[in-house]
Amino acid sequence: MNAPILQRCSIDTATINPDRRARYWEDQCRDAMFSFRCSPHADEGLRARQTCLDIGPLRIALTCANEHVIERTPDLVRAFPRESMFVNLILTGEAFVYQRGHCAKMHAGEMLVYDARHPYLFGGARDFALLHIDIPAQLFQTQLARIDTTQPIHVAATHSTHLLYQRTLIRLLLNLLNGPERAEWPAAVLTQQVCDLLGSLLGPVEGRGAMSALSAGHLLAAKQYIEEHYADEGLDAEQIAVTVGVSARHLRRLFAAQELSVGDFVLACRLDHAHHMLTDPRERPGTVAEVAYRCGFASHAHFSRVFKQRFGLTPTEVPSTSRH
Repeated sequence: MNAPILQRCSIDTATINPDRRARYWEDQCRDAMFSFRCSPHADEGLRARQTCLDIGPLRIALTCANEHVIERTPDLVRAFPRESMFVNLILTGEAFVYQRGHCAKMHAGEMLVYDARHPYLFGGARDFALLHIDIPAQLFQTQLARIDTTQPIHVAATHSTHLLYQRTLIRLLLNLLNGPERAEWPAAVLTQQVCDLLGSLLGPVEGRGAMSALSAGHLLAAKQYIEEHYADEGLDAEQIAVTVGVSARHLRRLFAAQELSVGDFVLACRLDHAHHMLTDPRERPGTVAEVAYRCGFASHAHFSRVFKQRFGLTPTEVPSTSRH
């Protein structure tokens, strides 16, 4: 597996003279992302930082800033064309996009999709943070074209399944931006994962079977759900499949393609969390039995047996061994 080394780029206005920050932000973002004009709307001047990287054909970024507006004017679009669709996921605060006579607002937990080939105005409120995905227009057309993009598209996840896919996408992007230097998967796989998760949020592609087309997204969402609910003693393939929006049979096939079973992944997740609780004094509860209970094990004896099979030590042996 040829997993790429992630080459991250960082921009921060903190050390720049307040009078020069907007121009600095324009210049640095033009080289790292795209060209625009920036207008700060805070007395302290622009306060902004960004981390970005390329994954295959995708460019992703995390931006945290105070209130300001950026504009891609018709002149800039002609001088610095960008054959891309933009996706913004708001983590905190509020923002808006104005394009082609339409204004779309978004709050924390919501998403906007808009066409970067046309002029637009973007504004962020005080102390906002967002994840940005730059997708080549051709790739978007092939993988995700199912909605009218002649105006900004506002997506607010409300159903539990959509919220799960949204959390999964956010976690994937933040892990790429803030995680280990070497990615877990090749760039082509990561690109497909991002597109599949976006596809799950935007809806099925006309003429394509959603179940088969979005396998990578379904698998990631299932793993995310397991990470969030490993302590549920009754967690099983049927419960996970209902939440993810696939059949239990299809879910088992997705895990089998990675030479795993759903039960094996749930068990591994529980054991990893149990090991963390036992080795970190800040996380450890009073007894080993309580650790087992908090990690979804109904039987203390079963927990001790599978823990030793995994780590070579019984749970009671871990503290003295791990802390010396």
